[in-house]
Amino acid sequence: MRALALVAMLLAVAARPVRADEDDDRPEVQKMRFVERGEQLHVTASIAKLFDRAAYEALESGFTSTVLVRFWIYPRDSTDPVAFMAVTRQVLYNLWDEVYELKFDEPGAKKVVKEKRKAEALKRMTTIDDLPIAPLATLPYDKIFLLAVEVELNPVDKKLLAEVRRWLSQGTGGGLDRGGAFFGSFVSVFVNPKIAAADRVIRIQSKPFYRPRP
Repeated sequence: MRALALVAMLLAVAARPVRADEDDDRPEVQKMRFVERGEQLHVTASIAKLFDRAAYEALESGFTSTVLVRFWIYPRDSTDPVAFMAVTRQVLYNLWDEVYELKFDEPGAKKVVKEKRKAEALKRMTTIDDLPIAPLATLPYDKIFLLAVEVELNPVDKKLLAEVRRWLSQGTGGGLDRGGAFFGSFVSVFVNPKIAAADRVIRIQSKPFYRPRP
C-alpha cells in the first residue's frame, strides 16, 4: 500500500454543491485520499453534500433513493480522461421491518447492507471508502492528474442507469474500453456542462495528485 502525493495547489474554482436546476457548473475542490493497492488506485472521499435536509428526510418515506456516481481521472493539462469508473447505490426504508435496506453496485461486486438508523444509512450512502477507480498502468509516475466526480440523486435518465449497471456487471472497469460510452460525456459534464436531470447534483474535483517514483 502506498499513498499518493498531493500537489500543493488548488484550481481556481468555487467550493459549493450545485442543484440540478441551477446554472452553476463550478465543481467543489475536495481533499481526497489516494492509495495504491496491488495494481489499482483507490480513493476515499465524501459525497455527503448531495443530501440536503429534504433529501435526508425523504430517506424514511418508503420510496427508493438512488445515487449515481461517475469518476473521471484526467491529466492536469488535458481534458482527455485516462480512466473512468461508475457506481450506483440505493436505499429503501422498509416500513414493515423498520430498517434501511442499502444496495451497492460496484464493478464486479454487489452487496446489500441493512441499517436501523437513518444517520448510519446516510453515512454509508455518501462515503466513498477505499474504492478502486483506475489501473495504475494508466497513471505514469510523476505526471499530475485530477479526479472529477459527478454525483446524481435520483437521476431521471433510466437508460443511463441501465447502461451503467450493465457496464458494472462486465468486470472491474476503470478503463477506456468498458467506459468508452461514458467517456464522451466528460466534456459535457465538466467542460461544457448541461443541467442534469436529477433531484440534486454535485460535481467535485480532487486536488492535483501524482504517483511518486518508488
